[in-house]
Amino acid sequence: MKRLLLLVLTIGLLSSCVPKKRLTYLQQAEDTPSSTTYTLQRSKYQVQPNDILSITIRTFDQQTAELFNSASNSANNLVAGDILFYLNGYSVDAGGFIEMPVVGKIQVLGKNIEEVQEVVQNKLSTYFKQDAAFVTVQLAGIRFSVVGDVALPGKYLIYQNQVNIFEALARAGDITLVGDRKQVQIVRQQPEGVNIFELDLTDANVINSPQYFIQPNDIINVKPLSQKSLGIGTTGFQTFASILGIVASAATLIFTLSRIE
Repeated sequence: MKRLLLLVLTIGLLSSCVPKKRLTYLQQAEDTPSSTTYTLQRSKYQVQPNDILSITIRTFDQQTAELFNSASNSANNLVAGDILFYLNGYSVDAGGFIEMPVVGKIQVLGKNIEEVQEVVQNKLSTYFKQDAAFVTVQLAGIRFSVVGDVALPGKYLIYQNQVNIFEALARAGDITLVGDRKQVQIVRQQPEGVNIFELDLTDANVINSPQYFIQPNDIINVKPLSQKSLGIGTTGFQTFASILGIVASAATLIFTLSRIE
């Protein structure tokens, strides 16, 4: 009985505890120098339908510039935040167009921010002398969703030009103890269709990945570890206590049945 109990406890501890290596981010190989430089690969985001663009036009004649700027660019309205961007920003329609005051419709689908800025600048050349108008184009923050085994799944918005995968997960309260850090999925909609990428966040080389920086409208999916389906425990103590309780219940049942006989 003692040997059986020891065997059950050993198997339970080995199969149910989450190893430290599955919980530690950015692990380096043993022969990697402690001070290592990683190359960041920033892929340029291509504008998609339903994106919201913030476009500001500045000239020496501020009254003329106001004709081309939406209400969301006024100083009094900027404090209204995301709702105002949604209502007054330049929303990309299903055909990939935005419509600006005076200028009219502009095709922006599949273009990166710099290309959109250049197109708008060229359109304004009809109304302003060369270099008389300065155009700024930005995405109205980076929106993304986090689902799966994180502390706070949901939709999020960060007002930055770029957000890496760790910043995104931090906003969602980080991955839980039973979330799989080695196979984090990024579901990304692109002009040619939907792509699914997988990142191993326990490997320091993830910084070299083109998907290290998320893009607007990404969905981050954290899959569960097998330990979650077992439902025994995530730490050694939890597993020990759970298995001990199971064994104690079984022993009590066996003892009761033997007394009945």
